[in-house]
Amino acid sequence: MTKTILTIAGSDTLAGGGLQSDLKAFDEYGIFGLTAITCLAVVRDGNFFIHDVPLEVLSEQLNTIQENYELAGIKLGLIHDPAAIPLVKRFLQSFKGPIVLDPVLAFKETDETSNNEYKLALIHELFPLATLVTPNLVEAELLSGQTITDLAEMKAAAKKIYQLGPKAVVIKGGDRLAGATAFDLFYDGQHFEVLAKPKLAKRTINGAGCTLASAITANLVLGAELFPAIEKSKAFVYQGIKNGVSLKNGEGNVWHGPKNDKGGI
Repeated sequence: MTKTILTIAGSDTLAGGGLQSDLKAFDEYGIFGLTAITCLAVVRDGNFFIHDVPLEVLSEQLNTIQENYELAGIKLGLIHDPAAIPLVKRFLQSFKGPIVLDPVLAFKETDETSNNEYKLALIHELFPLATLVTPNLVEAELLSGQTITDLAEMKAAAKKIYQLGPKAVVIKGGDRLAGATAFDLFYDGQHFEVLAKPKLAKRTINGAGCTLASAITANLVLGAELFPAIEKSKAFVYQGIKNGVSLKNGEGNVWHGPKNDKGGI
């Protein structure tokens, strides 16, 4: 029977991140992807804008999916509107499979008060339902209330984020820490695991975080245990960065292409 995963996320018009990257990852793993669109992100004159989907439209999407599919996993990306979070929570409460939450935070187009309201709503309503949360380094600083400049500080932050309610945490260090190695850190309340890869001299990194979370969801649905699912997914994203698609401005999107290595599928 074909496995299905729902991504509740925003739409990235440039297709590097958001639900577009989720669907591409699910396809690579042979999983049928479904979407409930929360918002649409566009870039105009170099500025970033997010347009929220009306709550009633999001509700209709979730109802349609619930009526027609038996889901194997759920990946949560950018919800953006704090008012939509209780709606998503109600949908998740009856679901028993893996839920991977990518807590997209720090929106430049909204003020600090709105960002904090969204962060607190995520923590209080959705973190306790998550199998795994996957903040990047900046998001981990916002969630933990501390700076992160090295692996020791990353471990301290992971402990604080774990205490917010998820079953496990993986902090995506990426290229933000000094040195030639990119570190990610896993913590499940008992054990730390460090994942290290040489940094790539590539700018095709848009969507790396979204792709990691969706690949982890796919690996869990296919039967992997949590940490092996993260290891496989990190390798998957690494290949996607190496083979990414460039934009006119010199940046670019994660993409695997038609025949690239899928990092241990």
